[in-house]
Amino acid sequence: MADDRFRAFLVARVLAGAAQSALVYAFLLLVVDQTASATFNSLFVICSILPAILFGLPAGVAVDEFPRRGMLIALNLLRFAAVVLLIVSPPSLVGIFAATLALWTIFQFYSPTENAALVGLVPRGRLSDGQALYNLAGTLAQLIGLVFLAPLMLKTVGVGALFAVCAAFCFVAAGLELLLPPLDEHVRRGAHLGARSLRSTLGEGLAAVRGDPVTLRAMAADVLIGIGMSALVVIVPLYLRGVLDTPAENTVFVFAPASLGLVLGLRVAPRFGAALGEQRVAVGALLGFALCVGALGFVVDFRAFLNDGLGLPLDRAADLLRIPALTLVAMLISIPAGFCSAIVGVAARSIVLGRTPPGRRGQAVATVSLTQNVGALVPTLLAGIAADAFGVERVAVAIAVAIATAGIGVQMAVRPLPVVSAVPSSGH
Repeated sequence: MADDRFRAFLVARVLAGAAQSALVYAFLLLVVDQTASATFNSLFVICSILPAILFGLPAGVAVDEFPRRGMLIALNLLRFAAVVLLIVSPPSLVGIFAATLALWTIFQFYSPTENAALVGLVPRGRLSDGQALYNLAGTLAQLIGLVFLAPLMLKTVGVGALFAVCAAFCFVAAGLELLLPPLDEHVRRGAHLGARSLRSTLGEGLAAVRGDPVTLRAMAADVLIGIGMSALVVIVPLYLRGVLDTPAENTVFVFAPASLGLVLGLRVAPRFGAALGEQRVAVGALLGFALCVGALGFVVDFRAFLNDGLGLPLDRAADLLRIPALTLVAMLISIPAGFCSAIVGVAARSIVLGRTPPGRRGQAVATVSLTQNVGALVPTLLAGIAADAFGVERVAVAIAVAIATAGIGVQMAVRPLPVVSAVPSSGH
């Protein structure tokens, strides 16, 4: 944080991320207000997923082809221009969907550029610290955009003023990124990818990952956390209504304590990684996250165990806080869940970026993102269908078992490469 350029980078991340989060929140509310239809809500979600699938890999190629400072500036100016258009011409329903597609398409190029730029700004030995601060800035951006900026401005000054503030955030972020170094080491080293097809590029990227067991294991942990989160998003509203007996709009309130665990995890992740090894930490945190998800399926039993088995005054604490006891238990479970997800994010991403050559880092991030989004499609769909058919608690346990089984399976299946020792010369 003593580096002016790194501080400018983090502030730009907070501003651009807050604008992105606030705009997505505003678009969703506009869709709900104009349609009151779950079908249109699903279309809105699809508009946010499609760019990741269609442009995730091309974005990674572009990031490894062009100077990253220029990419960051240009993409934030594109965001600025898109939001200005929304101010000049208030969007219709079709316009909202088009703006959502445009916003997430820009994000597909911006996110891997940011991740790759981080490595160019941080000394190699401090990558875990830099990654933790980078993730913390992203969490702060979501907090500002989703919890404060969008809800308060929509209730007070309206959507036009919110769009104006978001446009200003994007413009200032682009200005801050002018202070960064060129970040074109990968270009100077001649890492241009030429006219190769995206299929060959993806094939080479996956082959490189498979050739490095450490990177493959880290990538698997990162992907599994993303898929688990996507499945949870589907069942959480049903969980609040059916298990906790509270309205679905209380989701942010019930799982807000997860942010405490998230911040703590970001703070200690570099120390854990240095002391225990980033690979062990990523796998252990992944299993811890799965355990927390599974605990949501036994929230009634967990409450009885805390009250009767351990003699903790859980019910009295719930009465004092005026919170239903089961809700309090879910809030407590969310704290270690946030902690574990933060640990995995820092440790796994540090391994992937740290072991990837400069000219392939954007592609590496894009490959992880593409794998997450493609891998999340079927589990996300099945989670909703299974929750209606079998109950949300059983689905939570199933998600936990699937994450843990897949995580352990990857660790057992991927073995370190054999070490070939030098054979002394016979002198002939």
